[in-house]
Amino acid sequence: MGIACCRQDIPQALLQGVPGDDDCPRFSDGPSLASPTDMSPEEEKSFPEEEEDELALPPGGMFTVLMFGMTGAGKSALGNLMAGCEAFASGDDTASVTNLDSVMRYEAMDDSLVVLDTIGLGDTEIDQDKVVASIRDVALSAVNGVDAMCFVMRNARITDDAIARLIYVTEYLWGSNCLLNLYVIVTFASKYLASRKEANEWIERQVELNWRFKHIYELVGRNPYRFLFVDNPSTDSGEPNIEERQAASRKALMTAFIQHPRDVIPPFTHSVMEKARRLVEEQKKEVERATEKFAQLHAAKLEREKKRKSKRNSRRQNTAGTEQAQQAVQVALEEKKKAQMSLTEALLKVRSDADFQREVAMEAELATLRFG
Repeated sequence: MGIACCRQDIPQALLQGVPGDDDCPRFSDGPSLASPTDMSPEEEKSFPEEEEDELALPPGGMFTVLMFGMTGAGKSALGNLMAGCEAFASGDDTASVTNLDSVMRYEAMDDSLVVLDTIGLGDTEIDQDKVVASIRDVALSAVNGVDAMCFVMRNARITDDAIARLIYVTEYLWGSNCLLNLYVIVTFASKYLASRKEANEWIERQVELNWRFKHIYELVGRNPYRFLFVDNPSTDSGEPNIEERQAASRKALMTAFIQHPRDVIPPFTHSVMEKARRLVEEQKKEVERATEKFAQLHAAKLEREKKRKSKRNSRRQNTAGTEQAQQAVQVALEEKKKAQMSLTEALLKVRSDADFQREVAMEAELATLRFG
């Protein structure tokens, strides 16, 4: 059974008194199961040392972002912006992420950030197989839950398809509990990225003029700061000041994610995610232990190198210590990779588990029936 995102599929209560379109203002294959940590010793030596003035999520925090939205909203480019590299390609082949069927997953080398890009949920019509695949693959990609569920929309007229998709995903597919973690990311929005005051004024205008936008505003608790604005031109677009605009956009996103009150609003989770987590609990704990050990040793190595640079008179002694630290970091990295491989194998077994498949199919059917 297909899920057509057209006007008749939107709850009738929302369609009463809907203005016409003339009244409306204008405004990539499935999840990875482990992080891409196949680094050589030379690559590990160049493990990014964060600049003091650069906003960054804490290493090891695994802040998880799930992006969804209609095709053409700019999700892949947004994912690349968050990752700081070309992690999400427009085609099917990319070495930066590994996939299942309906989610692409990027994980930062320092385990600070996980970005999930949903595939298929942006199509105009979704068949039941896509719903099943989405529930299954998100659950396998986010066993720790989702911190920021990001609806990505262009700075353009909001269509019936877009609002219906948002309603379906948040209120029917994952359930209203995810709304505390919901953010709206508006792409192609240079003016409002540059001025938060103008952005808030724009939000107020849209709430007054557009029933679709008003419903989105209600979903985020009438909080204008749950709207994030980015200006992310393609590097080959030929537009001016591309690097500066991308840097400003990434800063806006990282600021919001860093300030997200994780202690008050825990990661959103779902019964299917919780089932997947229970089935791989042993392997997940081993990954967490190995990741913590690696992060501690790597931080200690960076601190030692910083001190060595400031104490030239003891260079020989510090150099020897740095080499030992480097060896310890490499051993910890190999242990982490081994643990992640075990987790990957365990998750693949869960994917084919009959009970897990039945629960996923049941949740997909219930979502479709509730949506009507």
